Amino acid sequence: MAGPIRFEAATDGLVALGVGLMLIAVYGSWLAVYRTARAAPVGSSPWFALPAWAQIAAGIALSLAGAWGCWALWRPLPLAVSEGLALALRLVGLPLIGAGVGLWFWSRRALGAMMGVSTAAAVQLQAEHHLIQTGPYARVRHPMYLSYWLLLGGLLVAYRTWTPLLLLALMLAAMLGRARREEEALAATFGETWREYAARVPKYVPRWRR
Repeated sequence: MAGPIRFEAATDGLVALGVGLMLIAVYGSWLAVYRTARAAPVGSSPWFALPAWAQIAAGIALSLAGAWGCWALWRPLPLAVSEGLALALRLVGLPLIGAGVGLWFWSRRALGAMMGVSTAAAVQLQAEHHLIQTGPYARVRHPMYLSYWLLLGGLLVAYRTWTPLLLLALMLAAMLGRARREEEALAATFGETWREYAARVPKYVPRWRR
């Protein structure tokens, strides 16, 4: 009994550390966007009509409300599993969590100063934006969104609580719309270069070919 308990405690600590570092990087990257020159938004969204300080204040308020909601909903799903199955599910979920965190940081490094802000209705590229086609962007067009889905899927499998289930459903719907709007903006900005890239690189699932 002591062995599984120690394993769970150790892996809980690693998951908390990885997710915590990722969240710090996410918010740091978001705030850094406001320090760079940006082009006019493509599309229409009330978010981009707000001044920068109001966007930051609203983003922080929404994040705090979301954090409270995640804490409140961290309750077990009505699924009864044996101790052995729970361990097996944790062993499946942990690599997915690690893959999600690792892919996010890889994607963030590849994006560099080109990271921006978008909604399902509008996208705002950098003033001197260029199309990233290296790193994970050589394999899929939206690796950062894929990283969130992997992370939440891993948390759902490993912990089986309401929080990752609801977040995964919400982020699937929201990010599919955002990806579509981003691709419209990139196609309008880069034209034939974008069309060649989109024809060569799949949207979410990489092609593992020789």
